[in-house]
Amino acid sequence: MNFTPLLANPLSPTFYYIGIQSVEVNGKKLDIDSSIWEFDDEGNGGTIMDSGTTLTFLAEPAYVEILNAFDDEIKYPKIFDPALGFDLCINVTGVEKVSLPLLSFRFVGNSVFSPPVTNYFIDAADDIMCLALQSVTSPLGFSVFGNLMQQGYLFEFDREDSKLGFSRHGCAHP
Repeated sequence: MNFTPLLANPLSPTFYYIGIQSVEVNGKKLDIDSSIWEFDDEGNGGTIMDSGTTLTFLAEPAYVEILNAFDDEIKYPKIFDPALGFDLCINVTGVEKVSLPLLSFRFVGNSVFSPPVTNYFIDAADDIMCLALQSVTSPLGFSVFGNLMQQGYLFEFDREDSKLGFSRHGCAHP
């Protein structure tokens, strides 16, 4: 099991806040200032793990960097359809085995969260897959790792020792 500290936010003491040090797409570290993931002195911002939220929502500056990195790496035809509700969708018609970039988050404490592609690319329609991330545009908002991103992991929320443990579990283990 890997661990990262749970952070205390006096504004929202019931949420499970974590710290993110960096993000990589296909092993390339993105140029995202780590302060993007932190909460301010008033308790605004930050990053939480929330199994009650489906999608993953990221602070806009980080989201834009991640979106651009995926856009650069993906070679499948892009689909621009606002009705799908996502900023990056691809046409995979006739593709037997879809190969997409890998996303990794380095948490405070140097643990690395590298979910499988199916945790952040979803089937949005027949032969169309979309990056299941959304942007948080409000400076008062916070980033959220939703339950799609958490699938296939066992999480241990240890409030007593202020840490979050996670590991790939059971049939989801590679």
